Amino acid sequence: MPDATPGPDDTDLDGAAAPASPASPASPASPAEPVEPVESPELVEPPELVEPPEPVDETAEPDPPAAPQPFVPGAGRFTPAAPSGTKRLWNAVRQRPDGGQVLVAVLVALLGFGAVLQVRADDDDALANARRDDLVQILDGLRRQADRLDDHVAELESDRRDLVSGADTEAAALEQAEERARSTGVLAGTIAASGPGIIMTISDPDHDVKAYTMLRAINELRVAGAEAIQMRGGGNDAAVRVVASTSFENPSSDVLTVGGVELEPPYEIVAIGEPGELSGSMMFANGVVASIEGDDEGGAQATVDEYDDLTVDVLHEPQAPQYARPAPEDGDDE
Repeated sequence: MPDATPGPDDTDLDGAAAPASPASPASPASPAEPVEPVESPELVEPPELVEPPEPVDETAEPDPPAAPQPFVPGAGRFTPAAPSGTKRLWNAVRQRPDGGQVLVAVLVALLGFGAVLQVRADDDDALANARRDDLVQILDGLRRQADRLDDHVAELESDRRDLVSGADTEAAALEQAEERARSTGVLAGTIAASGPGIIMTISDPDHDVKAYTMLRAINELRVAGAEAIQMRGGGNDAAVRVVASTSFENPSSDVLTVGGVELEPPYEIVAIGEPGELSGSMMFANGVVASIEGDDEGGAQATVDEYDDLTVDVLHEPQAPQYARPAPEDGDDE
């Protein structure tokens, strides 16, 4: 391709050559068009000088890649808190079932009912189609099972009777022991006693009643069946529970001591027992009352009154025996 030589009009004011446009080939059939004058381009500033890039040291190791940041789900966005189990259950309960759920529930119920009927029908068919020998074996097995259950029930009933009997026996033994202790306490004077009996009052202004007369009265009452006896001195309001070890003494001619306690007249003897028997033991001829009111006792007087309910409330403080001890029973080692 021949080089195009720039014309005088193609040179700018600075003397720079403008690029030449390639000439279009002329069509032989069309005449040459007149060339329009080319406007002078504006002045173009020279480009700035760019410093060349620094040389790269190919032997230097490249910088390690930055560590990847961990991915945090939902970072940068709001995530609502999941409802609790109780709240979800409450929402499910409060939610009104729709028609589809009701239909599914009905179908499930019908399916379960049909399965139960089918199982029962299968059992009935199995028994109906079983042979006689099989039915006999089944019946024997059921009978043996019933017998075992009856035996177990009988054992339980026997255990229950033994427990009840043992509890009753223990309760009865305990009650008997308590009753024996109460009876022994009444006789020993360690507990109070009440019941029918008599009160014999002895007035002795001259202190003529002697200790042996009082001891005779106590012995007569015991023979008549007195179960509890106490004596009281009205003059000094002293009282004594009379037991087997109670002593009667006259330290002096005008002093009476019972169980070591000095009593002042009038004297009162309270005895619990059958009132008629007790009063009769005091009132018979040449008895205690006659002896008290006789010439031997001076001006003393005695009266006996019967009562339906009396109380002996004075208690005796027993002392441990010094020499006596319980004898060993047969078969016990001494």
